[in-house]
Amino acid sequence: MKIALVSNFLPAPGSGGAERYVGMLAGALADREHAVTLYTGEEGALAGVRCRRLPAMPRLRADAAPPRRLAWHLREQWLPAVHRQLGRALREDRPDVVHSHEPQLLSAAVFTAIAAAAVPHAHTAHDFNLLCARVTMTRGGEACGGGCAGCRLQRALRVRALRRRLDLLIAPSDFVRERHLAHAVAAPARALTIRHGAEPGRQRLRRPEPGRLRLGFLGTLAPHKGLPTLLRAAAAMPASWTLAIAGSGELGEAAARAAAGDPRISFSGELDAERRDAFLDGLDLLVVPSEWEEPATLVAAEAAVRGLPTLVSDRGGLPETPQAEVFAGGDEGALLAALEALAARPERLSERSAALLDANASFLWSTHVDAVEAALARTAAG
Repeated sequence: MKIALVSNFLPAPGSGGAERYVGMLAGALADREHAVTLYTGEEGALAGVRCRRLPAMPRLRADAAPPRRLAWHLREQWLPAVHRQLGRALREDRPDVVHSHEPQLLSAAVFTAIAAAAVPHAHTAHDFNLLCARVTMTRGGEACGGGCAGCRLQRALRVRALRRRLDLLIAPSDFVRERHLAHAVAAPARALTIRHGAEPGRQRLRRPEPGRLRLGFLGTLAPHKGLPTLLRAAAAMPASWTLAIAGSGELGEAAARAAAGDPRISFSGELDAERRDAFLDGLDLLVVPSEWEEPATLVAAEAAVRGLPTLVSDRGGLPETPQAEVFAGGDEGALLAALEALAARPERLSERSAALLDANASFLWSTHVDAVEAALARTAAG
């Protein structure tokens, strides 16, 4: 197939989420001998993938004044230059199917251009950017449903533009799919959940020692990821437990200070693939304490494919994580109580680990790509 991928950014070193996903998917489809072109808002290159640049908006400065911020958001809703350039490129390249991803900085013009080019179209909703100006569907750490004026405007423009030509909506969790169906982004028959997969890693059955837990946090170091709540819970954990933290973000200094002041806590910063594998291999339990409506998370798939159980918050699609224990997000007391219950019965973690290893094939990246490839083929075939 000739496949056109559309997303805002190329994957950068250490990037996560949708950027990392799109780069991995583009490479995997190219390896399967599809002709892949990535249309993106940045200059750059991916091995085996043709890249064409689109005229994206510049990123909004974090310290921008409210009037400038408002003007930026209004302009970012629809960019005529993106509509013209992407539409022209699609007519020139004549792909069999377009697979769109993140439209931020490219605007709803991505969708109007695809519709104008009359190409079969699948869209993956990695988050809630179609429905919410803040992407998170939360305000002040609490789920808000995207009811503010800015969200309603963005939802009206982006959803209306997308519905001009949408043959398939792909979501990484049932939670994301149902939220988009609730806002009539697609008909139920044209919406599909395809869960994340991960590359193979070191597999082993987890057998925690009674009363001892080796905990880990891996990901973006930010408040909405629940790191402050985890650190507060860690301050009250027994001396026999350890917490290993890895990743990068605005709370990196806070993680480093916590590690410097507590011998039970370690901080590794950003990890390459080899160190990431070793990090996960050294854990009994991965903690994913997000406090926003987390759509899904790649790190949960990385844990599952290794037989590593998870403790997740009750936010968004996280409770769908295979073999996960769930606690009330944002509540360090509930987090600590859940950990204490697991430490008291380590055989529960071993049972969950064994179940993950038995179902290993379903968590593999190759299995995920199989499902996406088949969905794109069906979309191209109409």
